[in-house]
Amino acid sequence: MSGETDDTKSLDRPTFRGCVFCYSAEWAYYGAKKAAKSVSGANK
Repeated sequence: MSGETDDTKSLDRPTFRGCVFCYSAEWAYYGAKKAAKSVSGANK
């Protein structure tokens, strides 16, 4: 685990933890968060 970064506030890509449904839900959340951030950043 020493190779992982401690930056928890950035939009890190989801990591597979063994549950396919959880993994796809995390990817959907990651995509929505990334899209919202790009939209809010473009309006400033």
